[in-house]
Amino acid sequence: MLTVADAVLKSTDYLRKKGIESPRLDAELLLGGILACDRMRLYMEWQKPLTDLEVAAYRDFIKRRGAENEPVARILGKRAFYKRDFEVTPDTFVPRPETEGVVERALMLLAKEPVLQHPRQNIFEVGTGTGCISISIALEADGHHFIATDVSPGALATARKNARKHGVEARIDFRQGSVFAGYEGSLALVVSNPPYIRADEIPTLPPEVRSWDPHAALDGGRDGLDVVRTMAADGVRLLIPGGWMVFELGEAQPHTAADLFRDAGGAYDEFHVEKDLAGLDRYLMVRRSA
Repeated sequence: MLTVADAVLKSTDYLRKKGIESPRLDAELLLGGILACDRMRLYMEWQKPLTDLEVAAYRDFIKRRGAENEPVARILGKRAFYKRDFEVTPDTFVPRPETEGVVERALMLLAKEPVLQHPRQNIFEVGTGTGCISISIALEADGHHFIATDVSPGALATARKNARKHGVEARIDFRQGSVFAGYEGSLALVVSNPPYIRADEIPTLPPEVRSWDPHAALDGGRDGLDVVRTMAADGVRLLIPGGWMVFELGEAQPHTAADLFRDAGGAYDEFHVEKDLAGLDRYLMVRRSA
């Protein structure tokens, strides 16, 4: 009879031969999904025999990961992000660890910038996907109102479900549409992990991305900055004096994106490029002139 240890070790070997970058981690996460337990619990029950049904379900998961390059988050239907689980569907981009940096920087600005410390500020997210950014900020920063847009009605349905699960649905206005989706009003803070892949680069992406993430969540146009360019222009009208925008972008893009804001006739007066945990330029923070 196959034990937890047997299943994990054999699956790790199979996934390694298939070229999966993190075969042991993926094998453990997938078995944890079958057994509804975390990785620590797997080790505590290392010699526990698996039932025939558990083995069959696990084999299906491992085949999907190894033979079809389906990401673990899509197989399990969820992804951990900023201390919480978020539902992932075919309509949504899978949240990456790097995106937690957007939440961290937004919370830092809300804590230290005087103009952002007034109650009932409007915080806007462009391209919400699963809703993980807005929901995470809302859970950490009480008293603000959120507006979040996405072009995909399926993504918005998922985001609403995640907001309901985490108890912040009443504080987030989800709207379908591109970028600001016709919003007219004052914004104190705008956050976004926009589509930033160059259109001609998409076919070269790893199969876990190009075959499974929605292309609308990837395609940033000719230079990857189409959405950022629109946000720089519209932010002149929408951001309050001293308001901020926070972006996650691709490698080498933050400095180029900052130039789009510098070219806005003095409408923005602070530009900060910051690195992710891998030491890569990843985040851009821009302030509307006070």
